[in-house]
Amino acid sequence: MSSRYPGEIRDPETGKLDPKEIWYKVRAAFAVLLSLAILGGGGWYVYTKVHDAWMDYRTAEDYVGEGVAPVEVSIPKGATISDIADILVQADVVKTTKAFVREAAANGNPAIKYGKYNLKTQLPSKVALAMLLDTKNMVHNRMTLRDGQRLEQAVTTMAKATGLPEKNFTKALKDWKKLGLPVWAKRGAEGFIFPDTYELPDKPTATAVLKLTTTQFNAVADDIGLQDGATALGMSPYEVLTMASIIEKEAGTNDEDRAKIARVFYNRLDPKLWPIGKLQSDATVAYANNITGRVFTTAKERALKSAYNTYYVKGLPAGPITSPSRKSLEAAINPAEGDWLYFTVVNLDTGETLFANTITEQNANVAKLQQWCTASQANRDKCNGK
Repeated sequence: MSSRYPGEIRDPETGKLDPKEIWYKVRAAFAVLLSLAILGGGGWYVYTKVHDAWMDYRTAEDYVGEGVAPVEVSIPKGATISDIADILVQADVVKTTKAFVREAAANGNPAIKYGKYNLKTQLPSKVALAMLLDTKNMVHNRMTLRDGQRLEQAVTTMAKATGLPEKNFTKALKDWKKLGLPVWAKRGAEGFIFPDTYELPDKPTATAVLKLTTTQFNAVADDIGLQDGATALGMSPYEVLTMASIIEKEAGTNDEDRAKIARVFYNRLDPKLWPIGKLQSDATVAYANNITGRVFTTAKERALKSAYNTYYVKGLPAGPITSPSRKSLEAAINPAEGDWLYFTVVNLDTGETLFANTITEQNANVAKLQQWCTASQANRDKCNGK
């Protein structure tokens, strides 16, 4: 007797499986399913245990995930990687010092800037390191000093930014030789409070903040070669700084004219070109009379007997009249080539400035300024400093 499958028992007349054979097959299938169920359940159990063991291993020294709660962390100046790791552990940002130090070492121990950072608690060391290296996470306490501020204006700005009384800065400025000014400085800190944006310390003092600005001045002066530039011009660095301060106020925001303005004043220092010997800068008149915002000065103001009034004294004023920008310092040591003896702005909105060789040309240019000043009430207000 043959059958389609070995081991099958069929009725010889009907060809159907024997009922016992059916039962045997059902029982075998059930056994297989039961075995699979047991094996599956055991496998899940084993998987769960292995997974839990792996997670315990991973989190024994380091957190996993994306962090929990926001936290602000302060990194002090000069802190080492180990110091930073300890700070992060104390703030519960990372789980262990070892994990963070290991992650930093794997990334070449990158430099982390001192300051405050917005982080999260319970971060993986890799994520914490990346956040510390991203300046977007820094909590900035910044102070910005504008180009062309007088010393007293800078003091007001510094006091407001730090929350310190102005008298603290005034007191520190009296002992200006201890503020890190170059050895060639004279007559105080006017001109040396470099205009820039500064990151303030957590607990600022007037002296510390002032030193930030003078340190930056020294860095910029060295970078542009201020002393060598002064020597090439036959001037002292302090004289060049004074010239740069005048250029700053006369040029305003008109960068491309700074070097040409420098040339006008250097030409006026040449007795062969300008026998009168006086710079006649209205910016110095404004400084001497302590006035701001006006384009025009009066005859009375120009007659003031002051060492800073260049309508009164010959040559340069006694010292800087403002804090010049890098661009004005560069213009002072690199004046443009030209024979101009005069210049005037003719449009206060655009800063358009015209240069002239003769007084006739200058008077025509001044007339254009006066025409602009009377063209509208808004223009009149700007010319009158309103």
